[in-house]
Amino acid sequence: MKASPMSLFEEFIKEAYGSQYVIPVYQRNYTWKKNKQVKQLLNDIKRILDKESKRHFIGTIVYVIVDTDFIVRERAVVDGQQRLITMFLIAHALKEIANEKGETDISNILTTSYLENSASNEYKYRLRPSVSDDDAYVYIAKGMTEEYTSQDGRDSVIMANFIYIKSAISTYVNEYGLMNVINAIRQIYVVRIELDDTDDAQQIFESINSTGEKLTAADLIRNFIMMNKSNDIQEDIYNKYWLKLEHIFPESKKMAEFFRFYLAAKTFVLIPDKDLYEAFKDYWNGLTASASHNEVLMDILNYAKHFERLYLATNADVLGEALIDYRRMQSLMPAPFMIQILEYLRCGKITDKQTRSILQLLNTYLVRRYIAGQDTSAISRFFPSYLKNIVIQLEKRNFTEIVDICTYFLVNDTRTKSTFMPDDDQVRNYLLTANAYTLQNIRWLLDKIENAGNPIKLDLSTLSIEHIMPQTPNDYWNEVAQLTPEQYDVCVNKLGNLTLAAIPDNSKMQNFDFDYKKKVLESTKHLRLNTSIYTKTSWTVNDINSRTEELTNRLLELFPYVSSTYSTSDDAKRVINLSRSEITAHGYLHTDNKLTVYAGSTVRYSTAPSSEALKELREDLVENEIVICESGIYKFAQDYVFSAPSTATDFILGGSNNGWIYWKDADGNIINDSLR
Repeated sequence: MKASPMSLFEEFIKEAYGSQYVIPVYQRNYTWKKNKQVKQLLNDIKRILDKESKRHFIGTIVYVIVDTDFIVRERAVVDGQQRLITMFLIAHALKEIANEKGETDISNILTTSYLENSASNEYKYRLRPSVSDDDAYVYIAKGMTEEYTSQDGRDSVIMANFIYIKSAISTYVNEYGLMNVINAIRQIYVVRIELDDTDDAQQIFESINSTGEKLTAADLIRNFIMMNKSNDIQEDIYNKYWLKLEHIFPESKKMAEFFRFYLAAKTFVLIPDKDLYEAFKDYWNGLTASASHNEVLMDILNYAKHFERLYLATNADVLGEALIDYRRMQSLMPAPFMIQILEYLRCGKITDKQTRSILQLLNTYLVRRYIAGQDTSAISRFFPSYLKNIVIQLEKRNFTEIVDICTYFLVNDTRTKSTFMPDDDQVRNYLLTANAYTLQNIRWLLDKIENAGNPIKLDLSTLSIEHIMPQTPNDYWNEVAQLTPEQYDVCVNKLGNLTLAAIPDNSKMQNFDFDYKKKVLESTKHLRLNTSIYTKTSWTVNDINSRTEELTNRLLELFPYVSSTYSTSDDAKRVINLSRSEITAHGYLHTDNKLTVYAGSTVRYSTAPSSEALKELREDLVENEIVICESGIYKFAQDYVFSAPSTATDFILGGSNNGWIYWKDADGNIINDSLR
């Protein structure tokens, strides 16, 4: 490794005649913003012109010489591409300005000293940007910016910044003179770091990018996949796979989010954001030991398309209303599970009909938990372990049973856990007093009730939610309600007091009396949702409660409770539980005496285990969000396997315990007597 400070123009670029700086495909795209980083650099140049500074240091540029022959030295930029590309854009702007002012000698010097080599082939230009920016840069290099049009409809950041830079530099030239501006730009300095064969470019890249503006996990993953491969292979990977991923996920953070769910589908563990990159490296290295990088990348792309179909697409789909409803809820929690289900569908292992049934099952599960007020954090890490249970059963059974298997582990198996599906009574009891107006997706649920049974779904998007008994009471409504202000606030937001109305009608009704509101509702669209309202002569608390029950029943019909007759080959008694004071835990005792503690089980964190190893394990599981703290209560966010009942018990209760006498089987017997 060689490191030295130098003028970016006069030494780094000028003295590298016969070299080409290549921005490898694995690098993230050029992203400097003209009103932020570019503007700041131009301001720094102006400070030199105004004698406020003699020189300006803009950072480090790290590169490795990857190809050397008689004609050219190819230098792959490991870090610093943003500032290097911007300086080349400044040089091109100076060249165009010189030509426009008739300074052809200066223009020629700029070309031969900074911009071009003597080669007439692909190495002609001293800079080769990444694939996604190459087209726009060639137009700039050829002086054909006015002829440029985007190939894919997206604006080119390089082109936009070049136009901005040329305008600013033109102003400087008019004020200070062309040579003074060039001399000022010569005072921009960098530290050059040239790597050699003994340097680990991957490690250096990661170290450099651990400070400053963080790369996303997706940026690091792209770097990891492509680094240390030839430029031809990098471009092949980019064009076949990565470019398609970027079209699905234009935002790098969204792509990183997808990779997290992809790994969860493959490993059955939802990795914390901070550990995603390291986890992906482990996964990639393990897989590419026996599979080609093309096979792994094709698999990633297939799963990305599944994610797009579930969450990003808006087109009609053979999966019908079940998929439309799933998209509408926009719940990412089931993503690891559902992208695997769509992979089974793609491979022909299951049918469209089975997939629709699984989607309907999930929709019912999510809706019932939403409208029964269940905490979503209880299921935030549930679906990877849910998928694992299903995969294990599918390895033993036929895919024809997949819907029953999914139902069993989502409904039957969760009844005593925090991840349960609420039954009809639980939903009714909650909605009877719930503030339905603030429920997630309440607007969509009212649409579902209205459109239920209609062969042609009505477009209800122009309607809004109307409170029949108004949110702001007047003397009339206070007399009707006969409630305290606190009671009124509860009653007015119940499900039975909500309906749909056209926005103009909503404005008309405000807090007028019931007869007036009823006339407005009757005179416009006759929604079936409002049928029971038309028959009323008054609108009291009893009417609201009655309609709450009516609408709740209709929701329960739309999303009916289901269960499965499926049974695993495992002894049902092996589903065990522990109850000690404030601590409750549920789990499964395997035949080899390992114990899986289920998500939702609580931990007495105030009492430490006697074993140092278990103390460290507690800290690790908390750090990795496998055990989380909510309102001072520690609980498992996902299933976790312990080597023995006593180990699990020590972890949960603290101290040292004989787990065989603490846990009980499904019949209430201690497992030491029934299962040991």
